[in-house]
Amino acid sequence: VLVKNFLESKERNVQYFINRFQMLTVSDEKPTLVEHFIKTCLFKAMKSDPIWQIASNEQIELGKEAIERYVMSQIYLFALYPNGDGDLLRDQIIQQHMANLSKIISPGHKDLRIPEKFHSGCPWPAAQKQILAINAYRTPRDKLACVVRCLQTITVLLHLANEKCPPSADDVIPVLVFVLIKANPASLLSNVQYVSSFYKMEGQEDYCWTQFTSAVEFVKTMDY
Repeated sequence: VLVKNFLESKERNVQYFINRFQMLTVSDEKPTLVEHFIKTCLFKAMKSDPIWQIASNEQIELGKEAIERYVMSQIYLFALYPNGDGDLLRDQIIQQHMANLSKIISPGHKDLRIPEKFHSGCPWPAAQKQILAINAYRTPRDKLACVVRCLQTITVLLHLANEKCPPSADDVIPVLVFVLIKANPASLLSNVQYVSSFYKMEGQEDYCWTQFTSAVEFVKTMDY
């Protein structure tokens, strides 16, 4: 209710922001505009807005997440596909490439060589489920969370398959590549570009994202 009332009071500002975003032609300017509007115009206004004065710190943080989700949903397609049909075509090409790979891929593929001790969980459907959820979300924060959960799921499953030795990054990446190919999420490259452009990450998030983008780049180089 607090978020709804707050956004209603800022309706004119939000509409002005949406119009400005759609008119921008330089990609580098878009993340700057989004960050400025959300953090400076909306989050800063929350501090002086009477309806937020009685909210707890936890409620304020939840409110900020809800506001971010609302704003990003308003510009989602323009942010996800800044080049329109060009981005859609690029996504379709890699999706077809991954569909072709899926027909011949196996844990023992020459580019993966996943150790047999981990094969019991193949094709790791729980991890596929996490990455397939990426298109159900519209904020870069939520999309990144899908990637983090996917990697965490893979790590847990590999550990369960070989409890004597925790999996290393060298163990996780080939399985992540396999999971990506089998899941074959739509708009993969657009999602990568979207999160990289509109979300500043650090620590564990940055580490997981680096692993994920490395896996995506590796998939591009694979042949049949």
